[in-house]
Amino acid sequence: MTITVEQIKLIIAGAEETLRLLLNQPEYHEIASSEKFVTQNELGLADAIQALNEVYRAIEESEYDMVNNLPRYQLDT
Repeated sequence: MTITVEQIKLIIAGAEETLRLLLNQPEYHEIASSEKFVTQNELGLADAIQALNEVYRAIEESEYDMVNNLPRYQLDT
């Protein structure tokens, strides 16, 4: 199976949108406010949304750099 960059971006964007919908649900807030709701790194749904957004932006920046033949990072020496 081959997956395109556009498909990857669609999957990430869809997952982000789904998590945003969950974040706005009272049921999620009820779960997250429970004393028993503990994550290993103290991360929550908002952190997952932010991470997906950063990955999406990084893919877009990489695409732009590749199309324009720009180096991703330039080190000062």
